[in-house]
Amino acid sequence: MSNRSAEASIKGYNYQFLHTIKDILENEIDTYENIIEGIEDLDIIKENSSDLIQYKYHEEQSYQNSKVAKPIALMFKHFLVNQNSNINYKLFIYLYTTELPDITTDTITDILKIKESRKILSNTDTELTLVEIDNYRAEIITFIAKFTWKLTQKYDELESNIITIFEDIIGLSNEEAKIIYFSNAIKIINDLAIQSNENSRKITKRALLSKLDSCKNILYSSYILREKSFVDFKRLFKKKKTTLNIKKNSSTHIIHIHNINRDNISSLIINLVKKFCYKNNKSDLKPLVFIVSCDTTQYKNFKKILYEYINQDLILVNDGTEDYSFNNSIFNDKLRINTNRAGNKINYVNFNFKLLHESTYIEYKSNIEFSNPSLFILDSKATRLSDLTEKQFYLNSLDNNQILELIGE
Repeated sequence: MSNRSAEASIKGYNYQFLHTIKDILENEIDTYENIIEGIEDLDIIKENSSDLIQYKYHEEQSYQNSKVAKPIALMFKHFLVNQNSNINYKLFIYLYTTELPDITTDTITDILKIKESRKILSNTDTELTLVEIDNYRAEIITFIAKFTWKLTQKYDELESNIITIFEDIIGLSNEEAKIIYFSNAIKIINDLAIQSNENSRKITKRALLSKLDSCKNILYSSYILREKSFVDFKRLFKKKKTTLNIKKNSSTHIIHIHNINRDNISSLIINLVKKFCYKNNKSDLKPLVFIVSCDTTQYKNFKKILYEYINQDLILVNDGTEDYSFNNSIFNDKLRINTNRAGNKINYVNFNFKLLHESTYIEYKSNIEFSNPSLFILDSKATRLSDLTEKQFYLNSLDNNQILELIGE
């Protein structure tokens, strides 16, 4: 697949989720059940009827019957075995055109006569014949009464529309709607879409808004950087930290590392440590905590390489002796600082940072103490530490210097 076609596929997939968010938010009844990736891209289950919706995005392409052959054939096939059900079929499509043809019996028949449609409608390896499609004329007439299509907004316009909806229904500022609620809504819908069980892909408008409210303190760099520069993201990152009162002297910064093969990961860790609890820094700074996700063999090799680096810089680590027998009392040991004469700078500490494997933390977390924790997740869109704190920052698509700028300041 060429880069151009790959980008188009990704954009089309994202467009589906964007429109899903919009249609859920525009539900008049906030308890309607919405199934993500149900029979169609979105199934809206109402009191006495259901809407089955497909989304298509064809940028810079004009209307042709072939552009709608697959979705309409799939809908018509479902209709044939559910004619007595109160189901409405909807196709929302973006095309570089001003209007769609009128929905007539002839229009739908012509679409269903396309080879791709006839393959979909066939129950064998051989597509239906043109005559067999003509024999469906009565069913097509009934289907038309239940089918609608409409041209939708361009990608950027749809994003702006969703942000405006958040502003209106929740009373948010434009920035908060775009940076917090919009990015989290995409994450929520993506997470639902990959669930294997249909019940796990259901959500109401009320539940979506509740989820958004509960994760309003989570920031995702990858969604923001797609639209903004790193400078813009850094400004928003700092603003969010200020709003949540996250400071180096009042909040334990916990860094969840998912990719131990990141370039110069040991150097990144050491440089971050030197921004916090390290010689000649302010004496009130809290030590960093690193929690690492990888298999145990990889983790041992990771620690071996890391310790070779920290020994060169005379940096001390507290890992609760996890390689032998983890001791939460040792891990919870309070920082002891020897300061300069003025008492405001670090001269010596009993440890500079803390380090644990993810499995060790999960096993002993009920006995591990953190003061006002904030969580920074590197190179992942998910974390098993979400119950640690609601203050979460997903830092993806960033280089080491950018991470150092964000966390180290």
